[in-house]
Amino acid sequence: MAIDDGFMLEILKELGVIARVRGRRYTAYRANYEIYLQEQRNVGGSGRRDIVVEAGGTEGLRVVIEAKIGAAQPIACQLLRYSVGCDCGNHGPDSGPDWGSRTEKFLVTLTRSPLDSSVRADILQSLNSSGIVLRCAQWHQILKVALDRQRQLDGRSSRSVFFSEFANFFRGYYEMDLYADEVMVQDEDPENAPIYFNDYMYVGGRRWPKMPLYFAPYFTKSCVWNKSLPQVTTDGVSWVSKVEEVRQMSLDELRNNPVDAVDTDVKRKPHWKRWRRGLEDIRDLAIRKEWGSGSVWMYFLSEPAPLGRTIKKRKGHSRLVPGSKTTFLDLLTSDVLKTPSR
Repeated sequence: MAIDDGFMLEILKELGVIARVRGRRYTAYRANYEIYLQEQRNVGGSGRRDIVVEAGGTEGLRVVIEAKIGAAQPIACQLLRYSVGCDCGNHGPDSGPDWGSRTEKFLVTLTRSPLDSSVRADILQSLNSSGIVLRCAQWHQILKVALDRQRQLDGRSSRSVFFSEFANFFRGYYEMDLYADEVMVQDEDPENAPIYFNDYMYVGGRRWPKMPLYFAPYFTKSCVWNKSLPQVTTDGVSWVSKVEEVRQMSLDELRNNPVDAVDTDVKRKPHWKRWRRGLEDIRDLAIRKEWGSGSVWMYFLSEPAPLGRTIKKRKGHSRLVPGSKTTFLDLLTSDVLKTPSR
């Protein structure tokens, strides 16, 4: 970020710190920003903050990022000491750092796995009315931005080499077979593909021991030939969505009234209108296909996002094994799926 303001801006957008606005140049941020590592200014006894980004002058933006490598997670006390102070009793009095007259104040956690829900709840409660906004991100989001940025640069430039080295470093510390269940990849035919694109949903027949963080449909050749699916230009994996919620539903509930079978937490989400339509579309599919008894798993997804590339199956494999999974790193860097097929 310190050597590439374009990369800095894309990271801040990915973290949800600044909004994505088409055509905006973000001049105030580009012209006046500083990056501090292991920063100690104005923190008193609060220790060192991993990364601090300041932009837009003394009344502009400050982002405090607590980054953890591997399976490590920050504790609530640590995050509070970097933001509003902590009085847990495990250390001396701590009122937190001086945020000055900043008008945009963010505390960001950067971890391999999602931030622990109890820690997140504690932080949100303590930050209430402070003006400091909590954002939670994962390392694979940073990798995606880095790879996207590298593709935009001349491969011979020093910046491109730097991003390549970052990706290599990331492989060593991030992958380590710890994210084998991160992305679920499943075959999608012309009957299911519209439910994915229009309703942001996928329905599966069984639950897997570890639920995926992302869903990537593998569109079959019949999708390519279907004129109602202009998004699909070739067979393979070319789109991905975040898994927002997963719920089990009996087929009786699905056939009778699937909307009533969904809890209020799902209905409060921004994509509920689409998901509601998806439930009805899946219901119609279940009736038309005469699904039997038992239950299914409903995957409520984020808006589909193009990968900007296509990943194929290994030669000789026509169908993916149910529940096939891969890592997000492979999704961004491999040309062939490294998942078991049949």
